[in-house]
Amino acid sequence: MKPGNLPMRAQSRPVCQLCDYILQKPASRRAFLSASSLRTPSIRRQNARTTTLTPRIPVRGIATTPRTAAAIDTRDDGGLHTSDRIAALKSHLAQVEARIQETFNSPKVEKEHVIMEAFEGLDSIAQEAIAIRARQPQLQKAAIRQSSAGAILSGLDGEEMAETAKRKSSKMLGLDALPSPSYLSKLAERLLKHEKVFLSPNVLAIYIHLQRLLARPKTIPEALYLYANKPVPVEGSSPPKFSKPSPKSAKQVIPADLADEALTAAIDAKDLALALDVVDHTYRAPAWRRHRILTKMGLPGVLVGLTPLALYMIAQELSVYSGFIDPWTFKLYAFMGMSTYVLCTGTLGFVALTTYNDHHDRVVWRPGVPLLDRYIREDERAALDRIACAWGFKEVWRRGDEEGDDWEGLRQLVLLRGMVLDKPDLMPGMNPGR
Repeated sequence: MKPGNLPMRAQSRPVCQLCDYILQKPASRRAFLSASSLRTPSIRRQNARTTTLTPRIPVRGIATTPRTAAAIDTRDDGGLHTSDRIAALKSHLAQVEARIQETFNSPKVEKEHVIMEAFEGLDSIAQEAIAIRARQPQLQKAAIRQSSAGAILSGLDGEEMAETAKRKSSKMLGLDALPSPSYLSKLAERLLKHEKVFLSPNVLAIYIHLQRLLARPKTIPEALYLYANKPVPVEGSSPPKFSKPSPKSAKQVIPADLADEALTAAIDAKDLALALDVVDHTYRAPAWRRHRILTKMGLPGVLVGLTPLALYMIAQELSVYSGFIDPWTFKLYAFMGMSTYVLCTGTLGFVALTTYNDHHDRVVWRPGVPLLDRYIREDERAALDRIACAWGFKEVWRRGDEEGDDWEGLRQLVLLRGMVLDKPDLMPGMNPGR
């Protein structure tokens, strides 16, 4: 095939844009580029005459020029946009602080939605601050990736870009102007501890979420304690009136979803002492036990209490069909037989419910713990099991080889609470039946 018959490759669009950009500059600046741009086609034509079958490789350096320029423009616009966002964030924070101060200075107890608006404002400020900080590393990386053509372009306009950046930096707000997580955490904590703030489940939920978002979970156990022991302000009272709660009452129990979220925050923070404090203020609290007795054993207890009366009425109806047997004797035998059957079946079912170990992972009950105590404290055992799984080895075959003061302290604490961590006969490979 003759060289003249080869299809000519269309010029890439970025090359034309580069030429147009160079032609717009003064002759003194584009002298060294115009020479190189004129020599390159001659060299390519000589290579085409000598080696006609050699494929032409596209030049990647020039093709990346528009992408680099777009990255530079995005970086500049992003800086101005970030400055505007920081200014708006500071203005929003000032409004939230003013609202909190109005709550403190108010002569009456504010309603719950007013407190929720303040916490929601802090939560939105924390999310916006995190979003602004998260964009900073990406913007720095975009400035590093430059091709040779991008370096040429930046070299041509170095002085102009420096002056523009200097003018913009004088008007921009840096990341140092953002509110720190510790400041937002202390502001939320001060609002929560105020005597005129009612600590409802909704307020506790958003407080836990906020502290978890700010990576400050150490204040969560104190909030859990205040939920059960803080004096309850009477809504709308002026001057404020307070009622003393009963910490052991079932009404003061921490909601199950909030207890789980608080424990998750402590586990994510890798703080064993914090996780155990959360367990003590939630699953181990007297209010939790009473609430579990009412919810888990209330209906079964009522059914157990009504069962003898129901069996007696059934036996009395059956005595009508006794035939040649004395009705009173037949009723007695029928009542005793049905009662024995229900009692034995119910006992076996309760034993099976409180002694099965298929749901456990690493923490099980120690032999000798009463069955009723096991049933009431099942949530506490599950929480300690979750903590042990988070701090121990993830590989099943390595379980039991953990060492360290924290792990030994956890093992002893679990043993003192009537449980066993990594019981040998229940571990994989130690029991042929498992």
